[in-house]
Amino acid sequence: MHITSTSITTSNPRRAAVRIACALAAVALSAPALAAPHELLAPQKGDLSASVVTAPATMQMSFGAPGTSHDTVALSWAAGADIAEGAAPQRAQSREYYMEVSAADLGAGVTIHTSAARALVRLQPLGPSGPRENLAIDPLALAVIDAGGHAHVKGAGMQMLVSSDKLAKADLPFAPGTSAFRLHPDLGSGAFTLKADGLHGAERYLINVVEPDSKLALTLQTDAPNYLHGHTLALTPELIEDDGSANGRRHAMSRFEGSVVSPGGRSFPLAFKAGSDGRLRAALTLDADEAPAPGLWEVRAQGQATVRGQKVMRTVRLAFPVAMPVARLTGALALANTIDSVAVRLGVEAGAPGRYEVRGLLYGTVNGVLVPLGVAHAAQWMEPGSASITLAFSSQLIGNAGAPFELRDLNLLDQGRMGVLHKQQRALVLDERDIVRAAPALLAAPATPAKRAPSTEG
Repeated sequence: MHITSTSITTSNPRRAAVRIACALAAVALSAPALAAPHELLAPQKGDLSASVVTAPATMQMSFGAPGTSHDTVALSWAAGADIAEGAAPQRAQSREYYMEVSAADLGAGVTIHTSAARALVRLQPLGPSGPRENLAIDPLALAVIDAGGHAHVKGAGMQMLVSSDKLAKADLPFAPGTSAFRLHPDLGSGAFTLKADGLHGAERYLINVVEPDSKLALTLQTDAPNYLHGHTLALTPELIEDDGSANGRRHAMSRFEGSVVSPGGRSFPLAFKAGSDGRLRAALTLDADEAPAPGLWEVRAQGQATVRGQKVMRTVRLAFPVAMPVARLTGALALANTIDSVAVRLGVEAGAPGRYEVRGLLYGTVNGVLVPLGVAHAAQWMEPGSASITLAFSSQLIGNAGAPFELRDLNLLDQGRMGVLHKQQRALVLDERDIVRAAPALLAAPATPAKRAPSTEG
């Protein structure tokens, strides 16, 4: 490569040296890149990626709210000390359960089970006929029968009685007709029978028993934070007792069942089976081929166990995202650096029109330790086909960091359909030659008068 000589005149030798260095850098950047080709690192366990694009007919139309911008937007900023990288699998915990009964059931007596004192009980009418407020059950009309057969009536055995009209006036997020009470702590825990005289018929009620003081919690966890259509959802439920140890004590469940419900309302049954370690697990291949609908997928499950002779019942719900892979990162990669930025151009294949976004986190080495330097986001509209989206990190973010540099937490998002299409913990490793730094601050400083050097001319 030939570089044409350039004459730079200044009265400050130090400033002249800086200007020469910057001029050479500008010439180098304008020349064809000679660096070795780059490629995304191989996916690791926990990464999310699609090998092919799947775009059903329901997603072929232009998608997005009216007025959705088609402009390309790119920005970057310094990473904070508390930057959060990656995401953990979805996890839910429950110390409550639900049961649905009829008015006739309540008239005859319904048994609830508690594992700790001071359980909170809510009753919600589900009947479709007439206003639900008319079906509300006043706690004072309920009898609480303990294990010894003693009936506590007219509020005896209860604390914090709240009728449906009081809940409505409190503007709390409960369904119309809901009433609630707390079992008196003197009653302890165990089995209790709720009975309401005068109730009969097929009207339905939802009973919710919440045990905030119980040491027994049901946890349900996915094996990943995000999923794509066709991927396998793996679920692990556990009933854990807080016994003061680091991980608690696990109790076997005698029954556990559930289903997965899509945003479109489709339901998929789950089959939980015990493994060689005795732990229950379920797996489901996810079918997200439905008309786009807002919201998350949800696991709805319930189980029971017997702990020290007492029945423990729990209901749990767990929401998680599933996306149709309407676009993917192709793996094509190029660096397009300038004096102002470190730019990573990523190949994207789209199967459906939409606004797609790429996010990334740039790390650099400071005192021998990789630390986050900057965050970059870029978004643009894409029609079906291949294109690229460029992440541009301001070169001022590099600071005094050195190689190796890494691009981490790389994400491809479907903005319109609110889906995560690609998520990679470690995406790219860069060396010192791949990074262009900002011009020294000296260039922006006012020149200081310098003494004239002795003339070397004849």
